[in-house]
Parts: sequence; structure tokens; C-alpha cells
Amino acid sequence: MFDYSGLQDGFFIALYIGAAIIALTACLYLLLRRVNAVAGNVKSSQRLRRWTAGLMAAVAASHVWWYGVGVWLLADDWLVRTIIVIMLDYVTLVPLVMAVLLCMLQDHRRPLWPWLVMQVPVVVAAVVGIAQRSTFWGFEMTHYWQLFVIAVFITYYRYGIWRYGRWLRNNYADLDRKEVWQSLVFAIGLLIVYVIYISNAGELMREYLSQVITLFIIAFLVWRVETLQDLGET
Repeated sequence: MFDYSGLQDGFFIALYIGAAIIALTACLYLLLRRVNAVAGNVKSSQRLRRWTAGLMAAVAASHVWWYGVGVWLLADDWLVRTIIVIMLDYVTLVPLVMAVLLCMLQDHRRPLWPWLVMQVPVVVAAVVGIAQRSTFWGFEMTHYWQLFVIAVFITYYRYGIWRYGRWLRNNYADLDRKEVWQSLVFAIGLLIVYVIYISNAGELMREYLSQVITLFIIAFLVWRVETLQDLGET
């Protein structure tokens, strides 16, 4: 986003603003609409709708702080502004995505706070990186730690989906609108997206790709929320 070619590309800026508006619209839709538009005969989980709405709000906010910090604040300090916005993405988007995915598993409530606590080292590394003006602490350490966190989560989530699937088969004869195996595929896909994210040095094509992926994520999550039957929680 900080690459000048991106800031000077009218189509990219339009796509960037459009993605933020769509994310905000999805947030309001999930919070305010009580009847599903995608699958009207499905009663979706209000808890899942609220967490997904929170994620959509964070996606929209991420667009604001990337542009705002890069253009209006710290415009001449590439290192500090980049550490700050990446840290903000990590401590908001990553745990919120995890919360949304965990809410899809309805056999029982799984704790969300450990995944938020696991972002504390990111904040510490970012502070050290800014204080020492260190790319190692500001970038490399946060990236490596985040890869570790995501790998641990996917392993945990794979086990959670296995338990959830067994619970479904033991309690329901009809599994339509109840299975969530697509969410594991989505989580693995997000790991690939993360690799693209951390390797993005401002190339315009990757900037475009990041916004297209954002639109896909919004569409998938709204579809998933509205087509997953609320089973109640035991």
C-alpha cells in the first residue's frame, strides 16, 4: 500500500476503497439483518454473526489505518509506519479470524482468549523494533512468530473439526447445513494468503491480488455464516 505506483493508480485506489466499503457493509448487514438473504430457511448463529461482523469491521479499519498512517501520518518514516500497521493487523485480524472459525464448531464453546494472548509477543517485538529501529524485531520476529501461531491453530482446528464431525454423526441423521469442512480449507488458504502478505514488498500486482483476496474472504464468510445452521451449544 505504501508503494507510490499503488497510490497513483486510480483503479487500485477505487478497488481499495471499494473493498473497505464492502467489508463495512457486510459488518452492518450481519449485525442488523435478522433473516438470512442467502439461505432464508436457515437460522444462523447470532454468536457467529457477531464475531464475523467484528472481523468485517476490522478489515474495514485495516484499510483505514494502512492508508491513514502511510499517507497522513509518518509519511516519511517507512520503518515505523510499516511496523505499526502490520502489528495492528496481527493483533486484530488474526485472532478475529480464529474466533470466527472456532465459532463454527458448535459441539461446545472453545476458549478464544489463548489466541489473543498469543499476539502479545507481536506487540512486544513491534515496540522493540520501533525503539531500536530494527527490521529484525519489527518484521522478521513478528513474521516467524505469526507463522508459528497460525501453524498451531490449524493443527488445533483440524482436531476440532474431527471432533465436531464425530459429534454431528452421533447426534444428527441429516448433516445438511451442519458440516464445516470447508472452513479447514479456508484456514489453510489463509495461510497461503499470509505468505503472500509477508512477502509483499509493494508490487502493484500483489496489491491488487490482496484486495481481490479480501473480497473473496468477505464473500466466503458471509456465505458460510448464512448457510450454517444454528445447532445450539451444549
